[in-house]
Amino acid sequence: MKHCPGIKTLAEPKIIIRTCPACGGEVEFFSDEAEAQCPECGRTLHIEASPSCVAWCQYAFQCIADLKERKLISPSRAEQLEKIAKKAREKP
Repeated sequence: MKHCPGIKTLAEPKIIIRTCPACGGEVEFFSDEAEAQCPECGRTLHIEASPSCVAWCQYAFQCIADLKERKLISPSRAEQLEKIAKKAREKP
């Protein structure tokens, strides 16, 4: 294996669509964005963090730091992933 199989989902953004809870409008996010504005009402929505390999991989923090340093993920996405990793490690 040349690289971690989970890195592709972390480094290649995907489009995520949410429904605005205020007006029902469709809001598009790239998976590496932390927030976006509803084009209908202007409300700021935050993307919902999704579980990934960072929830179980022992190298999660190093991987996130490396991706951030190489500018493959944004600082806000790195922060989001670090929160997921930290929360997973706090579970008994």
